[in-house]
Parts: sequence; C-alpha cells; structure tokens
Amino acid sequence: MGSLFISKEQNVCMYGRYSMQVYSVGMYSSTEEEEEGAESAPASDDKDAVMSAIQSKAKSGPTSFLLKMNFKVGAEKIASSLAESVAPRHSSAGEVEDLKKKIFDGVSATSKGAATKGTEFQFDCTEEGISVTVDGKSQGTIPSAGLGKAFCDVYLDDNGVSPALKDSCVENFCSE
Repeated sequence: MGSLFISKEQNVCMYGRYSMQVYSVGMYSSTEEEEEGAESAPASDDKDAVMSAIQSKAKSGPTSFLLKMNFKVGAEKIASSLAESVAPRHSSAGEVEDLKKKIFDGVSATSKGAATKGTEFQFDCTEEGISVTVDGKSQGTIPSAGLGKAFCDVYLDDNGVSPALKDSCVENFCSE
C-alpha cells in the first residue's frame, strides 16, 4: 500500500490501514489518545477485547479516517456509498444527508468532478460531530453527538465494511 496517509510529524498514530477494491483506508488517533488507550488496554491475546477497546477509544475520539481512492468513482456514487454505510448506524437521516452533501460537494469541486485515483477524503470524528475534508479542502463540520461514532462503526462494528482494517488495528495495537 506504500506510504499511505498522514505523516508522523502531524502528531498522530496509525491504528490500522487496509486497501479495499475502491479505496484504501487508514484509521488514526492523536498520539496522546493512543498513549492513554494503551494504559488501559486488555491483554493482547484476547483479540475481541482488544477490538472492543479500540472501538471504544475511537468512538470517544478524536479519530480520523483517511480514504484514498484507488480508481475513479463519480461524485454521487462515492457520496451515496459512504452515506448509505452510515445510515443504518445513525438515527438522524438529516445529518446523514448533510454528510452525503459535503462529500458530494467536495468531490464535485475537484477539477475532474469525480473521485479519481488518488483523491483523498479525511473524516475527523469526535463526540461533537464529524469534519469532512476532500483533497485538503475543508467541506465543513456536521455537529452531532452520534454521527462521528456512527462513522467509526462503519469500519469497526461487527458488520464493518472492512474486516481486514479491524485485523490491522488489532495487529498494530498488539505489536506495541
């Protein structure tokens, strides 16, 4: 997967990463958050407990997900796909629609009007909401007590879209 994503100079630590067919995804927290999480971490031989601790820490934020496109996808398709993954995990359809609009607007504003190979999305999740950035340009923040948690669950809950990302997170967490 190469040198995917955020550099160490940005005071963040990678929990895990995985390359799916459409995009690659990396999950990050601040180095302070990771150090606090390591202090209360379960034994590394209990993978379910480790994953539960990672999920809990991610949902209490701040946690960032960085997605990097592996090939071209239209603005509507990528926005709909991400929003549809969040929708069953979040009760406010209006907030999910706002997330979809921010993604769509960010992709539409690019020079190609589509999420081409290399397009980057950053989703900064906190207990207060989620901030959306497309190719380094902020699309704004959606204030919400649950939307950031729901976005984390897209990748971390039992029905997460990338079991391999969860495995990567557990592997990285246990190797420290």
